[in-house]
Amino acid sequence: MCYTNPYTNTSSLYIAVLVLLGLVLSICTVTEAQIVDSSTVNADTAKTSPTFHKWGLSFGGVLMNGTVTPALLPVGAGYFGGGIPIESPYGFGLSIDYNINPSLRLFFDGNFYTYREQVGIEGQNSTSSWVFEMNDYVTNLISFNEDAYFYMQTTGLRFGVKYGFQKDSFRPWVGAGIGFYAWKADYATADRSGSWGSDNGTTTGVTFLFGVDYIFSRESKNPIMITIYGDLASPVANPVIDDLFHDGWTWNNAGGNHIMGPNRFGFSIGLFH
Repeated sequence: MCYTNPYTNTSSLYIAVLVLLGLVLSICTVTEAQIVDSSTVNADTAKTSPTFHKWGLSFGGVLMNGTVTPALLPVGAGYFGGGIPIESPYGFGLSIDYNINPSLRLFFDGNFYTYREQVGIEGQNSTSSWVFEMNDYVTNLISFNEDAYFYMQTTGLRFGVKYGFQKDSFRPWVGAGIGFYAWKADYATADRSGSWGSDNGTTTGVTFLFGVDYIFSRESKNPIMITIYGDLASPVANPVIDDLFHDGWTWNNAGGNHIMGPNRFGFSIGLFH
């Protein structure tokens, strides 16, 4: 049985989160500016547009879909080559936006993603070409005395830009970002109390976003914003796990697996300042 330290490659990530958030908070001293229609010089008849807010803070969650190709699957689970739909796929995160103008904004966010796929059923056999190879081509079956799952967990930091246009209280937008991610792949029991082997690492990648904001009471001091959005693309990890299920068995996932569901659909709620 192989044990690895899941925090080896994530400690620097958490330090970076604290440092970057400290920098953001230290410069977050810009107060909101009132935009005045200059079409008249008469202050009594001047019209004001909704307050322009520099900063936004939001929290939300995502559901994901996609496929995974683990080392093995229960007998009869389906065709291996095309991948199997991921199970229990979700994520959540915190985002800070800096509005350069009403259309263009920068964003910085931190996110956590997780999904799994069952690879062994208690009292039943699992199979794959990899199992066949590890058994010296004698049998392609391996039995389990408890349920076994392949898990993927990812923590990431991302920086990017969004561009949209205001239409009353709605703001449709598109965006893109580049992220730094720490991932952990693990073969474990259903309650995560036991592990047959794991690997972890870091990677970077570009993601693409689109969505629409609905802003409540735009003219207020701290309006609330609700966002529905899509988040596309995912970096790929290539876990290598030694002594997986048995001593001497090595799983080298050369084909790779997405570190998060490549199609993510989310909902967030935020506050402007």
